[in-house]
Amino acid sequence: MKSLSLFFSILIVVLSFIPLRSEASHIDLKQCIQTSHCVREEWVPENIKDPLSEIQIIIENTPRMEIVEIDGDYLHAESTSRIMKYVDDLEVTYNDSKNILTVRSESRVGEGDFGVNQKRVDSLKAKFFE
Repeated sequence: MKSLSLFFSILIVVLSFIPLRSEASHIDLKQCIQTSHCVREEWVPENIKDPLSEIQIIIENTPRMEIVEIDGDYLHAESTSRIMKYVDDLEVTYNDSKNILTVRSESRVGEGDFGVNQKRVDSLKAKFFE
């Protein structure tokens, strides 16, 4: 009986350190260090009810783009180039309290990207704000 009481006491202490979903903090995307192969933009999605869901639909319907993680207000997708099969990372996060959608696209390898990441972000933006 004493060991059961100790078990529940420890369980309560451990569970008290796990944040609830509503208390989880917003994920901020890091700044681009090398702008030659990275683009980061912040958009204000006015009159769009669920911006992250809207961008998710666009990404799911984009060729060679695969969503690998969705966690609350964060989405991570991988884009594979058609010929060389290079993989670029696309991250999107939505800050509901500020109504800001942050989009970040970065190449994993190389010093330059021939404007591919900027084109990707511009294409997403055009489809998102149609």
